[in-house]
Amino acid sequence: MPGVLYSLTLFNQWQEGFFIGLFESHEYAQQTAERYLSAVPGFRDYPCTYEITEKTVHGFARLTMKVYVVWGWNENSEGYDTDIWCSDCYTDWEEAEKVLADTKQRLNRQEWSLDGYQINQCHWTDGFVRIFY
Repeated sequence: MPGVLYSLTLFNQWQEGFFIGLFESHEYAQQTAERYLSAVPGFRDYPCTYEITEKTVHGFARLTMKVYVVWGWNENSEGYDTDIWCSDCYTDWEEAEKVLADTKQRLNRQEWSLDGYQINQCHWTDGFVRIFY
């Protein structure tokens, strides 16, 4: 497993972010983004963009192909997530828990989560539906 993964997030025209997954290569993340933009409901129906960022991997995920990521965010008065913070990727659950505890002490966020992800697994595969009132 490489020491770097590629995080793919898609954004719709309302700047809502959709975390799609963590990928072994930049090329695979880009191919996935292009497939979502052309074929997945919501993403294909509205003007959407994507962002691919490098994420450092701490440890070796060759056997499990699983990593853990810490997220922190605030929620604004309209109920939207803002000020999103995301950690590096960790192959060891206990190390990720320590990062969560340490980061909570130094970074002020309303909400926190520690999530596990399979490498190369896609999220939001059914897309999204926008409902207008």
